[in-house]
Amino acid sequence: MNFNSGRFWLKTAVYALLTTVIAGLAVFLLLLWQFDSDAARRELEHAFAAQGRTLKVSGPVSPLFWPRPGIAVDNVSLSEADGHSDFAAMRRIELRFAWLPLLQKHYLVRQVRLLGVDATVIRRPDGTMNIADLFDARQQNERVHVKLDDLSIADGDISWRDEISGRKGRLTALRLDAGNMEDSGEIEVSTQLAWDGRQFDLHGKLPVSIADDQVRVDGFALDARTHLPRMQVLSAQLTGSLMLNQARGLLEASQLELKLETAKPAATAVIRAPKLDLSADGIFAPSVRFALNLGDQETHYLLDGQASNVRSANGRSQAQNIAGNFQWENGKNRLKVEYSAPAVMDGLSSLRLQPAGVRAALSTPYLPRGVIRTELTGQIDADLQAETLQSRLSGLFDGARLDLDIRQKSFTRPHHDVSLTLARLDLNRYLPAQDGPLAPLLRSSQKINLDWLSDVDLNGRVAIGQFDVGRFSVQQVDMDVRASSTGVDINRFTAQIYQGVLAGTLSISNDPTPSLHIDQKLSHMNVHPLLKDLFDFSRIEGRGNGAADLTASGRTFDELRSTLGGTLSVSLSEGALTGINLVEALKNLPAELSQWGTQTIASDLKQKTPFQRLSASFAFDKGVGRNHDLKLASPLIDLNGQGKLDLSQNIVDYAFNVRANPVEFPKLKGLNVPIKITGALPAPTYALDFNALVKDKKTDAEKQQVLKDQLTRPLQVLK
Repeated sequence: MNFNSGRFWLKTAVYALLTTVIAGLAVFLLLLWQFDSDAARRELEHAFAAQGRTLKVSGPVSPLFWPRPGIAVDNVSLSEADGHSDFAAMRRIELRFAWLPLLQKHYLVRQVRLLGVDATVIRRPDGTMNIADLFDARQQNERVHVKLDDLSIADGDISWRDEISGRKGRLTALRLDAGNMEDSGEIEVSTQLAWDGRQFDLHGKLPVSIADDQVRVDGFALDARTHLPRMQVLSAQLTGSLMLNQARGLLEASQLELKLETAKPAATAVIRAPKLDLSADGIFAPSVRFALNLGDQETHYLLDGQASNVRSANGRSQAQNIAGNFQWENGKNRLKVEYSAPAVMDGLSSLRLQPAGVRAALSTPYLPRGVIRTELTGQIDADLQAETLQSRLSGLFDGARLDLDIRQKSFTRPHHDVSLTLARLDLNRYLPAQDGPLAPLLRSSQKINLDWLSDVDLNGRVAIGQFDVGRFSVQQVDMDVRASSTGVDINRFTAQIYQGVLAGTLSISNDPTPSLHIDQKLSHMNVHPLLKDLFDFSRIEGRGNGAADLTASGRTFDELRSTLGGTLSVSLSEGALTGINLVEALKNLPAELSQWGTQTIASDLKQKTPFQRLSASFAFDKGVGRNHDLKLASPLIDLNGQGKLDLSQNIVDYAFNVRANPVEFPKLKGLNVPIKITGALPAPTYALDFNALVKDKKTDAEKQQVLKDQLTRPLQVLK
């Protein structure tokens, strides 16, 4: 035999091929002879009888031979465990088995291909799942075993319904391909998720290996993207490792990390769980850390914390304790909050922190002497589905009782409703050291920064028992506040102020040049301590009423004063002008008047001019208040005046005409004494108004004669 002959090798190849074909054909005929479609149909329909489920095959059942033997079943439906409710339907199922066990009529499933899957997964009110029985190894058919090497799902549609929280979700266009899982394979998945009205595009790759009853997924990554209201794109990534122990019914996860990112607003959130166990008893994680970083060029939010001993079962989750920090920054303004509380969550939405402990510290350049600190305890509730948050806290603020109720709507664009009650607020502990009037504190070229309002949307009611700044003090402050990106509006403001009542509105806009509007009414106030504590002006005493309708614009207090406009009116009774005693001056004519005619007289706070009524109205323009109707009435004198108050320069310039009461001073009938008050607002000077006396005279001789006559007339009338 010639082994080098080409004919020899050709014969050998032909015989080998024929042998292979004959052997394959024999196996094919054997399988075909053993295959019974009716028996296969009955076997399939009986496969889930132990679970109480009914499987119906409406289409044909046909054999498959290559690359592995198997069967293909069309139009299959599977019921719930009650035997009649619909659970799932599949357009086609392909099952492929191992060769040798099949010859012994044992079915070892190695490959599964599902087409057109439509199923509904339900979490019942008791927390159990409607698919739990499908994973119960004790109810598996003894002749059927599953040891998958390849799995393929195409055109899947999986619905999810949570009967505890009421939430619904749906996976559409589901495609899953898993190959070589028994060794070191990979699962690739892509789908679209509809959840609470939002659409997510999901895709990912999971390295997987199966050994005996364990499935391992090491270093997987799942990515998701969606568009959220008022945001551009939300990107999410879940990474970690998984191990499924089928015998113990336990899924162990390690180094899980969920990362969420948005571009506008710029935000990053990270949740990490080093270890997490999922079993029939629920979920347990010894520790879960979380962090949030949110902000723009002006405002920045930071949140971090840790939840310990997190457990979830039967629709209820709880953490032994959640503790961490929250920080808000806007320019040089900073709020830092430390929190700690046990947590309970019902379903996937309702979260409660109780008892919650909160410590907060606020620092700002507007309060340069210290940091405002407070410690509060209470309860915090959140509804994650409705995106609401409510905090009811109480404690001490700088030693004073504080009660705080905050309700928040929306987590992406929060709106707050706030109720704050504080026993006392003393800003002197934080403002520059000064034991004096309020006015100097408002004389500043420092910029009023309202940029922090850009992300604020707040309605609130604020009640303060006593409010102190400088020497200025008010009690029983009660106001309704509206704060937003457009500015701050105090639509209702009431307070007890110096034995009187203050009521009205106030607003400031958040424009490039802010606008201030004050509309206030004062009733029955004691004006002397009010003016003393506000402006260090102590020249008027009395009780009465006042009204202010003022506007201003500017970025600093100096600019606001220099642009002040509007009207101011005041009406007092049973008071006095201090620093001058006009009645005594009239009684002591001509000596007093003669002295006033030759020099200015500094005010003497021991001197007073009593009155029964005093009224005046001012028209402000560019920081200067002009008055033309000042009237003072008393049993002894009448006084009329006009002039101006320059708040920008802090000076006064007034002219008065004083007339004696002809009934009380019959000999002074017709006497008119013009007086000029000028100088710094806190310490003005008094003088005879020579210009008023000679305003109709043209020559110096005529002016000299008028002055002489006016100074000598008192002598004549007193003779």
